[in-house]
Amino acid sequence: MNFSEKRKQLEAINGLYDMFMNGDASKLESSVAQDYEQFPPQNPDVKPGLDNFMKAFMDGFGSSFSEISGEITHLLADGDMIFARCEYSMVHTGEAYGVPATGRKVNFVAFDLHQIENGLVTKSWHLEDYMNIYKQIKDS
Repeated sequence: MNFSEKRKQLEAINGLYDMFMNGDASKLESSVAQDYEQFPPQNPDVKPGLDNFMKAFMDGFGSSFSEISGEITHLLADGDMIFARCEYSMVHTGEAYGVPATGRKVNFVAFDLHQIENGLVTKSWHLEDYMNIYKQIKDS
């Protein structure tokens, strides 16, 4: 893989993470494939597709937390796969995991593996530390 192809991969990852880190979804269409799939999906009923992913994100996580910000702490690339470790903070402003909004600031870590094809993110496998989020909003 040449430098130009690797740069396109990193630009695609940057466009996806701009939404998570900064709330900027302006680069999603040029960074994420229209038939994008996420594993596991936001909920079992979410069908593949960028629009379905965005709706599920906003209806779920995006409606439960605000002021989401973060940083990529580790980024590794191998062929068409990119791994990212991220640290996030956010405020619990809506019901989540059966817990009404607390207004608490919470921190968590996420691990994501992304497949890039033709300069677009086509698939993501993700693992967020949901138990830690739950403990932070549940505990007094």
